[in-house]
Amino acid sequence: MEAAAPSRPVADSMRTWEAVVAAALVAVFALTLAAAEDALEYPPPDVYSLHVVSHVRNRYAKTVVTSRVANTASVSREISFDAVLPETAFISGFVIEMDGKAYEAYMKGKEEAREEYQQAVQAGQGAAHVQLSARDSNVVSVSVNVESQKKVTFNLTYEELLQRELGAYHLRINLNPGQIVNDLSVEVHINETSDITLLEVPSLQQSNDVSDEENSTNPLAHMERPSPTTAVVRWSPSREEQAALRVEGVQGQLLVRYDVDHAASPNQILVTDDGYFVHFYSPPDLPPLEKYIVFVLDVSGSMSGHKIEQLRQAMVSILDELSPRDNFTLITFSYGSRVWWPGGENKTYTSWYDWPKEPENDADAVVPATPENVASAKNFVRGLHAGGGTAMHDALDTALRVSKAGVSRPDAPLVMVLLTDGLPNGGPEAILQDYTAANMERRAALFTLAFGEDADFGFLRKLALRNGGFGRRIYEAADAHLQLRNFYRQVASPLLSSVNFTYGDGQVEEKTLTQTKFPTFFRGSELVVSGRLRPVVPQLEPVVVGEGRQRYRSPARLQKASSGERLWAFLTVRQLLDMDAATPNQTLKDRAKDIALKYSFVTPVTSLVVVKPNDTSAVDLKRAGGNRGGYFPNGLPASLGGAFATSGFSPNILALARPVPSRLSLPLCCSPALVLPEAVKVSSGPYVTTTLHPGVVAFVGQPQTLNISEITWLGGVSNSSHVTLEVNGTAETYELAFNKTESQLEECATPDGGHGQCRHLANCVLPNFTDSLDDFLPYLCVVDGSYVGACCPDNTVPPMIT
Repeated sequence: MEAAAPSRPVADSMRTWEAVVAAALVAVFALTLAAAEDALEYPPPDVYSLHVVSHVRNRYAKTVVTSRVANTASVSREISFDAVLPETAFISGFVIEMDGKAYEAYMKGKEEAREEYQQAVQAGQGAAHVQLSARDSNVVSVSVNVESQKKVTFNLTYEELLQRELGAYHLRINLNPGQIVNDLSVEVHINETSDITLLEVPSLQQSNDVSDEENSTNPLAHMERPSPTTAVVRWSPSREEQAALRVEGVQGQLLVRYDVDHAASPNQILVTDDGYFVHFYSPPDLPPLEKYIVFVLDVSGSMSGHKIEQLRQAMVSILDELSPRDNFTLITFSYGSRVWWPGGENKTYTSWYDWPKEPENDADAVVPATPENVASAKNFVRGLHAGGGTAMHDALDTALRVSKAGVSRPDAPLVMVLLTDGLPNGGPEAILQDYTAANMERRAALFTLAFGEDADFGFLRKLALRNGGFGRRIYEAADAHLQLRNFYRQVASPLLSSVNFTYGDGQVEEKTLTQTKFPTFFRGSELVVSGRLRPVVPQLEPVVVGEGRQRYRSPARLQKASSGERLWAFLTVRQLLDMDAATPNQTLKDRAKDIALKYSFVTPVTSLVVVKPNDTSAVDLKRAGGNRGGYFPNGLPASLGGAFATSGFSPNILALARPVPSRLSLPLCCSPALVLPEAVKVSSGPYVTTTLHPGVVAFVGQPQTLNISEITWLGGVSNSSHVTLEVNGTAETYELAFNKTESQLEECATPDGGHGQCRHLANCVLPNFTDSLDDFLPYLCVVDGSYVGACCPDNTVPPMIT
């Protein structure tokens, strides 16, 4: 016979008592940890060796980072390995070496890897789950618990196809050991089939800032040329030389820049024994085309201050670099859009309403880059002020309308550059659909620049990919004007438009071909096509056709190559993912996943998993600590459940591998998580965790909230501070809060009848309502009378705390 449920007053009393007990436990933990940290200070882990070796063969680079670290403390502690990868690179291997054993990662699909990681953690095994974040895929951090006086070696391998920009290939190696290293070295081995004509190693770049001294030379780099087609770069600073660069140790980016003889082989095709080919196309002798360029510039209120100053400075420099063959115009937007034209008044404008009257004829706004017109445009730019909203939709519509009227040659390249630092009014989805549809006929190449951290780079990148361009981040730093200028130089000289690669009938397996159509070919860049030849093909006969010129047929230089299949796989996966990012397509995603699994690439659809068997002695809970040596002097109360494993999504969240008793309700609505002082992690045994900035990879068997940016429907119903929802047939407007402190949480009932607490939407984004407003509405609640919130179930892991 079941016991009767407690009465409501009794149940309320029990919850109150449990909350008091939980709060007291957390307070005790915090005090003991703080006291422990004051009492003991352990030496930092010793990074005694850091080697980076990169082999570049025909533009394709494979880089291995090996870090050897010793735990010199008298207690077991967590040691982290951090790496910043180039944005276009894929991780292809990861190995942890401990106690004479190597634990190698293996490839899984994203969901399968996540499930296997959970199982390993719940079984008490150490596990690392190396998965890329879709928003910031170039940072990976892996941690492992290392016993006292023991060593660990991390080996990370990543691969990339080097991009040719402004006449050179760029290999970027990021270094940040966090201390002076006894044995620090970088080796780069370059092997090309054409003569290497340029080899440079600029000074170490120690910040996001772009140096204006582009030809500076790194005095510590040693360059060797064993043959005309090979080169070796060695960089191995001593302890004293490292200290001279930075007292705390090297922190920066080592850049190796090189180029090959394109005049001798502008149409180079490398063919492997198994039939894979790579076609590099970069003719150096084409004259630039007449181009039309439209600058669409955000001057909303968020651009005020230093940003608008940098925009003025950058645009003055860019206008100075316009060619007399160019035609251009400027469109600015805030509350609405405004079109510059030479007939407008030239004065300093104090508000949006004072701007000059637009031309009666749109065609008058697109003008040749004569000295007079450039001077007028520069005067206009110097008078720009920031204020108002972000009417991006109207600005892009205006840009297409003006360019349609003002571009006299339909075959001439039309380049649009959109710069913004915020979210568009009305949401991004309408812009994606409307602009892309309107641009189908004109096919303007749209390049988007996300200025600062608040810009929605995911949306801007998608918009560019759908419209023949690419997106770039502009870092909010002192050199932003140089970043903008350098970007413009990449697209300043179009040589061909609507470029199409074709091959002889029956010569190539069509399904293996990578991208063969390109909107524009710019000076200093390179177009790359890869695929596989059909058996018994005696000769490959490519034809490259570009609008604005007659058919361009250049003799193809076929050469044998020892490798090419991985380059083909890399290029295919990268392009499939770009196409899926522009227009989501499950077929493309599945094909990218299959190829990535076969060739072991970590991508947004795949992950690496490494499991370390629990075969070493357990960590002493009384001594186990985090980065600052914190520990529990008397161990953890048994009432909190057994084995612990750190979750990896934040340095100050401790997640339980086994849930605590359901009768104990911990603060922050989380039975599997407990907030501890920053940088403290505890484990009952050897473990490995990962942190992928800024996101989450380590799940411990409980629902976990996502980032608010993953709500796909939110962009269409909100602006930066409010959201309008249709509730029971009535449109209701709520305030939208980000990073807002929650003082007292109200209880609520979840749709399934469970218990929860009403939290700000940004603090409780459940996976089941990210794609559907209808699925979210049952969770809707109101915080503090005006903010949109969600009824967050009690067993939910909270969002990352930073």
